[in-house]
Amino acid sequence: MADKKNPPVSTGSGDDGTTSLLGSGRMPKSDARIVILGDIDEASSFIGLARAESEGEMAGLLVELQRLLYRVMGDIAMPNEENTLRSADVEYLDAALEEWRGRTEILKEFVVPGESRLGALLDVSRSVVRRAERSFVAAGYAIEHPVALKALNRLSDLLFIIARNADGRNPLSRG
Repeated sequence: MADKKNPPVSTGSGDDGTTSLLGSGRMPKSDARIVILGDIDEASSFIGLARAESEGEMAGLLVELQRLLYRVMGDIAMPNEENTLRSADVEYLDAALEEWRGRTEILKEFVVPGESRLGALLDVSRSVVRRAERSFVAAGYAIEHPVALKALNRLSDLLFIIARNADGRNPLSRG
């Protein structure tokens, strides 16, 4: 009997290697769209882990980045609907990038991740966003979702900058 307060999480319908998307019916879990959605979900989870280690303004920024990723996921998951991401989302990322770049020392050398726990979590987040971006391009979604592609690209740059900010002013792990 289903509990109305807690709907079932496991239905067993994916045991055959398929999943469903709203309006798309059953599809293989290896479908490019499912792979991209998984990559973006993983990126959001890592950003959430970084957010749990952060505080103040950075924590607020990270939750906004997670919300942006959910909108990217919605656009990808529902190809027959109008995209929700707008150029204003990319402008938001650009503004945040410039703001954080202005208060962060960026080394000219290659940076080896791991200077700080928070910086390392942000670097993992950045790497997963980059993977999602590669999957996105490989699947041919750049034409259908050009703003989402720009947002993923800017997001990985922003995560790099805030990771360096989290690492502090005198990192030891230069390449």
